[in-house]
Amino acid sequence: MTPFDSKVDCFISNNRHIAFFLLFLVMVLIGASNSLLFVILPVLIRQLGAGELYMGLIFAGSSVLYMFFSPFWGWLSDLTGRRPVLLLGIIGNGLSLLAMGLVSAWIGSGAATAATALVLLALSRVIYGAIGCAMQPAAQAYIADRTARSERTRLLSLLAAGAGLGTAIGPPLAAWLSTGLGVPRAMYFLVGVSVLFFAVIAIAMPEHQRPNRSTVTGKAMFALVIDKRLRTLLLIGTLSWMAHGVFLQTLLFYTSDRLVLDAASALPISGAIFALGAVGVLVVQFGFIPLAKPNPRQLMTLGGFCAALGAGLMIMASTVWMIGLAFVVASIGSGLIRPGMSSAASLRVNEHEQGGAAGLVAATAGAGFMLAPFTGLALYQFVGPAASYSLLLVSLSGVFILSFLQPVDHETD
Repeated sequence: MTPFDSKVDCFISNNRHIAFFLLFLVMVLIGASNSLLFVILPVLIRQLGAGELYMGLIFAGSSVLYMFFSPFWGWLSDLTGRRPVLLLGIIGNGLSLLAMGLVSAWIGSGAATAATALVLLALSRVIYGAIGCAMQPAAQAYIADRTARSERTRLLSLLAAGAGLGTAIGPPLAAWLSTGLGVPRAMYFLVGVSVLFFAVIAIAMPEHQRPNRSTVTGKAMFALVIDKRLRTLLLIGTLSWMAHGVFLQTLLFYTSDRLVLDAASALPISGAIFALGAVGVLVVQFGFIPLAKPNPRQLMTLGGFCAALGAGLMIMASTVWMIGLAFVVASIGSGLIRPGMSSAASLRVNEHEQGGAAGLVAATAGAGFMLAPFTGLALYQFVGPAASYSLLLVSLSGVFILSFLQPVDHETD
């Protein structure tokens, strides 16, 4: 280590908020990278003449890998440290976006065949599912390692707000860049951001606190999957992410169908609704949670109620304002459930299990998105929007009930 490296490490170690800010930026990158696709992919899919179900199938393949690899990367971070796993995840995110940008450029050239293009889009997303998913569990575990129990819910909620901010940035950024420069350049922009973040994290985020390898085993990782401390939380997470995935993947289609617009015309409208939903999440995560200081059970219960209400409103929505209101309410619900679930999982496990627990919580997103095309999207395409959102209403009502029945997780040290 050079004298310069030693000075940087000392400065960062004495200013913990800088490391948190860097992780916050990583969460912004995660949110923007994902939400950008929710407004770009429907346009590409309809250009190829494919149905709504293909949107979900593209995410389903990556979600299967996300579901299995997130716990692995979380467990590996318990073994090797958080920063190496975080850096690997940033690389995976950049490669996935680069591949998807190249495929979208091919589609735009008019030379692409529908079947080949859809397969390549799915394979591009698979890179994120296998490698990019390492970012979230590593970031969450890094925070858990360095926080007292009494402040963990607040800080993990703020970390989740980073993803919410990225989700707000992604759709308008996609609409703006796609309109002015084309879809591929929107992807390439975030590839450049990924490269920049990799360099900054590699240089400016030290990790002096090493894991205790004697307590980290592969057997312990698999035991957490069926551990009674986490079982219900993982079910809550899977159901809520499935519903959130259906909301995200059907919004542009629903806006287009309800308002009788083509996909390109519906893009800026749905992009604005996405952004409003993300702003609602930011308000509760930056405002309500720090001020009200709810415990994890209260967060999940209130979130389940709001998300179910959003699904009910979406069933009745027939105007752009009602669609927007329903999506914002549902998004606020998801924004409350996620930090509640992450905090509850972190508080229920031991220090050497933080990475594994964070990985399992992240894996519920993969499980939910894997289920989305075979549940809500299939109902949307083959039965109709009302059937799709009715399923979400039932599922999210279950999330509300399960959350209400959860024990209170004590946040005292």
